[in-house]
Amino acid sequence: MAITLTTNYQETLAPETVDLIEGFLESQYDLGSILEWIDEHGEGEFRKYYEEYVELGEENGYEAVDAFLVENDLSDLEYFKAAYIGEYQSPERMAQDYFEDETDRLDYRITIDWEETGDYLLAHDVDRVGDHYFRTSY
Repeated sequence: MAITLTTNYQETLAPETVDLIEGFLESQYDLGSILEWIDEHGEGEFRKYYEEYVELGEENGYEAVDAFLVENDLSDLEYFKAAYIGEYQSPERMAQDYFEDETDRLDYRITIDWEETGDYLLAHDVDRVGDHYFRTSY
């Protein structure tokens, strides 16, 4: 059931959902975005996950959180921070940052084929959605 009018949500949604929406509106959340989210995910999911979704979106960008949800469920939002590697223009750049962040023991004399390493990570340990990369094990 699509909620098409912002004026009738109080009659069409459960009282606990309406109360939650009213609280979000007091905190300056956007009613249109809330109702769109409910249309897409449902009332139960809204009550469970919307606040966390918004917090992660504000902190990391909604595009990144939405990309995470392409490969994961709303119930996995708690793992977003552990999984999110970042936004990169190429797997090579992601692989280089990934390993430089993971260890400071890389010897500067070692030459690494970052393209091959990026391809390996994508095949085994990392999901890519657009320019966003996520660990598959978190």
